[in-house]
Order: sequence, then structure tokens, then C-alpha cells
Amino acid sequence: SVRRPLCSGEIIMGSAESSEASGVTELHYYGAQGRGQQIRYALAEGGIEWTDVSAPFPPPDSVKQKWLTLGGNLTTNVPMLIMGGKAYTQSSAVLRHVARKGRLMPADEELQYQVDNIIAAVDDYRTEAYKAVFPALGGAPSKAANAQLKDVVIPTHFKNFERLLGDNDYFVSNKVSVADMTAFDIFTNFSFNLFPSIKKDYPKLAAFVDRIASRPKLAKYLASEKYTSLMPFPCLE
Repeated sequence: SVRRPLCSGEIIMGSAESSEASGVTELHYYGAQGRGQQIRYALAEGGIEWTDVSAPFPPPDSVKQKWLTLGGNLTTNVPMLIMGGKAYTQSSAVLRHVARKGRLMPADEELQYQVDNIIAAVDDYRTEAYKAVFPALGGAPSKAANAQLKDVVIPTHFKNFERLLGDNDYFVSNKVSVADMTAFDIFTNFSFNLFPSIKKDYPKLAAFVDRIASRPKLAKYLASEKYTSLMPFPCLE
């Protein structure tokens, strides 16, 4: 079962020092879920072996300098994937790259649009969820932000996700894809874990979570220390 926590294009810059010779795939991010978790889920389901190179939050200057050297972006570089000696940045672009490598992206252009639509809808929700998550992580949870997320944002977005899923097992063409990995991320790390009481209100989405979590590769990952050692987001109720 899923652990309940406490409650664009690809940018390729140069070569990666540690992985170029060994061919090891690395995900550079914090030792937490956040925007990197959907990428981890896609790597696991896609059967791509990787190593988490986790940093504390906030990261020390030495780590930020390493990220800058590897990724090259003057803004932000993580989550950053090192694969085949190249650095890939920007979370949505990295997610799609992993999906293509792991055969989680359909070949049909119409179905690719549907995948992109789900990814965008998930990103819209995740952005709203962070308005409640960040204050809680900072030790000063906002009652107003929590109420807005629980009573307004979640009902609006989750009714739409139920509409998009319909009576299917998976979001796009009723076949597992990266769309399911990113949706699984917000249900497990940005909603049902924050407000456990709401899960009963969305039985289709709760069943979807159980379905994804029981897939063999995901189940193995969820049971591993690689997953259980990550810092969970706090419960907000």
C-alpha cells in the first residue's frame, strides 16, 4: 500500500561529471517528494534504474554550485536528471523525457495531447496545493490556505479528474502512461495525505491510487527504502 506521509522542451547542458563514465542515471533533488516525485514514479514504472542524489533543504552553496555547473540554468536546475552523460532540467520536460525512455508516452499524437492535458491539469493543481504546503513546511501552517485547498481547490480539481478518468482504469486510452504517474503523485503526496478525511469523497480516485500502487514495479518501489526514506509532506488536519 502507499505510505501515508505525515500528513517546455528538454534543456540539455554539457556533460555530467559523475555519470558520464559509469552510465549511471541520477536524479538530483531534495530528499523529499515535491516536484521530483512524479519523475521517480515514472522511472520506477518505466523500469529505469536510477540513483537519488538528494540534498538537504535549503541546499548549501556548494550543492547549488554543483547544480549550476551540471544543469547550466541561471534560475533553477532541480529536479535534474543525469542520463547518458547529459543533464536534463525543468520538471515537466524531464518527466516527458523519462516517459519516452520508459515507454510511458503513447505514439499517437492525439493521445500525446491527452497526456499533455493531464500533466497540465496536474501542474495547475500542484501549484495551488503548494500554497498550503509551503507554510506548513516552514512551521507556520496557514488556516486560510488549508481551508482554501480543502474546501475549494480540491473539490474543483478532483471533480475534473474524476471526469477525465471516467469509468476507465487509466487516464489515457485506458492504458498506463506517464499521465497516470503524475496524477498518482498529486493524490498520494499533495491531497489524500494532507487531508485523509477527503479520500472517501472521491472513490474513483481512491481506487485509481490503489490500482497504480499495486502495479508490480511501483509496488516494489513504494516498499523500498529509496521511497520510505523521503521526507513526507505534513498532514494538514
